[in-house]
Amino acid sequence: MAFDAALPGRLLNHATFLDATTQILRRGLAAVLCSLPLGSLTAQVDTARIDVIRVAFTLNFARYTAWPEGAPADSFRLCVSAGDSLYEAFSSADNTMVRGRPVRLRRIAAGATDAARCDLLYVSGTAENRSALLQSVASLPVLTVGDDPMFLGSGGTIRLFTGDQRMQFDINLAQAERARLVLSPQLLRLARSVNQDKAP
Repeated sequence: MAFDAALPGRLLNHATFLDATTQILRRGLAAVLCSLPLGSLTAQVDTARIDVIRVAFTLNFARYTAWPEGAPADSFRLCVSAGDSLYEAFSSADNTMVRGRPVRLRRIAAGATDAARCDLLYVSGTAENRSALLQSVASLPVLTVGDDPMFLGSGGTIRLFTGDQRMQFDINLAQAERARLVLSPQLLRLARSVNQDKAP
């Protein structure tokens, strides 16, 4: 299925963001992850346009991840620790479906102690906040996604970033295994890099 490469340029208001996210989430993984040029990544690119694409990628990561048995069946718990703009973009995912469960969005504050009650945790912010949150769920079945260059080194599972005018991602497979998560072979093939080194 072809992806509309002109989509990012048409994301002009919040209502359009919501519609675009819904469209993106219905498309196949390869189409979303490989065929989404961002255009010129300059200061003129609206951050909100990038944020809505981050949301689409993040939820597709969840769709191609298997959790161990025992996860709550009534909802998919999506937690976000991020600024207002990115959190607002994630709000469009609330009540969508992931792995047969409705998404329940929750904002996680810096220093929060309840991140263990998440299925997916997106972390964007200071190194101190990032490290504390990642350490609190390191051995739990929580898929962690973030955008900081040091995210994987801090114990995150998937780092999402812009490069070569596209959204790309790296995977810390050792952390996924520590969290007892199974990432699909298709997701691993589409990653720019897969780190399999075990933590000391």
